[in-house]
Amino acid sequence: MEFLELILVLIALLLIIKKPQKENLAFSLVLIAWVLMVFLYFGHKSSNLLSTMNL
Repeated sequence: MEFLELILVLIALLLIIKKPQKENLAFSLVLIAWVLMVFLYFGHKSSNLLSTMNL
């Protein structure tokens, strides 16, 4: 899952560099990646919402 988050951020970065008019889409991708990271962190730390396996 961490790899997916990094790929989303990389796509957002490339989108900003190649097509600056798509800045809103790139910002949305970064927000999605950030929310996914926060969800996985809190899900793992609080009451075993996610198992101990490596996602």
